Amino acid sequence: MREIRTFELDGRDAPTSWFIDRPQTLRATRGQIWLTIEGDAGDFWLDAGECVELQPFSTIWVSGARDESALSLASVSTPTTTSRRLIDAARAWLARRTAPSGAAISKA
Repeated sequence: MREIRTFELDGRDAPTSWFIDRPQTLRATRGQIWLTIEGDAGDFWLDAGECVELQPFSTIWVSGARDESALSLASVSTPTTTSRRLIDAARAWLARRTAPSGAAISKA
């Protein structure tokens, strides 16, 4: 099953932080979205139709760059046990410490 959540943002809204708990795709669906991923050197400016693949166990900051901006977050829902989540969190933490970061923007 695929879970898709849609959010509408206003250019006057303060940036919002989210903890990403599983692989997700963030897609700008309307307007322009500002995105920063903690640990990455730069910010992303996504126009409608552009998307970024988000890695689990990361924190993002997102805001609408204009009035009436919107985004969607999509992920595959897969139930996991608590111990599996802890193992995945530890692996992700180690991977962030040893690998160069970077996210690719794609237009689909």
